[in-house]
Amino acid sequence: MTTHGPRERLLLSAITLMCRRGVHATGLAELLTHSRTARGSIYQHFPGGKSDLMEQATRAAGRTIDDLLDSLLGAGDPAAAVEGMIGYWEQILTGSDFAMGCPILAAAQAGPTEPGIQAAAAEVFLGWTDKIAAALQATGAEPVLARSIASTAISSIEGAIAQARTARTTAPLDQLRPALTQLIAGLTAPTPEAAR
Repeated sequence: MTTHGPRERLLLSAITLMCRRGVHATGLAELLTHSRTARGSIYQHFPGGKSDLMEQATRAAGRTIDDLLDSLLGAGDPAAAVEGMIGYWEQILTGSDFAMGCPILAAAQAGPTEPGIQAAAAEVFLGWTDKIAAALQATGAEPVLARSIASTAISSIEGAIAQARTARTTAPLDQLRPALTQLIAGLTAPTPEAAR
């Protein structure tokens, strides 16, 4: 069993609570209780306090999902990778009884009073878009269209996660899966001329 120090516990708690409650609804006292850390630990490890912690938690959550996306895209099939991401979020939602959403979406919704947190979320979303666009280009898709489809994929999945949480059903993700995977598969399928 891995033992986490105060910094790691604070990051994990911040991610969990962001997923469940959002940035502003997560209080400092709740973070300390959930992470089992002393008040001084926040300022020792995150000098900017809660905002600094939430910004770093956003980046840490982004890296975790980056690793999953890299693994899925490594097979060379962008449509299957996107389907895998949809399946991942269905597991998160159903496994938490729809209490957990995407921490990056929660960070993005922190509002203009938290520019560092929003900037971190924007960087994560951009990184995911870059990865999918690169995978699409590697299968022969034109760069501008690849980027547009990659951005559409991220936006669609995030929107479906929000709808699924609200309605307490995976139906929005279930409905997105065939549309998005067919769109990507069609983009990356060889043309009849290329097959000759």
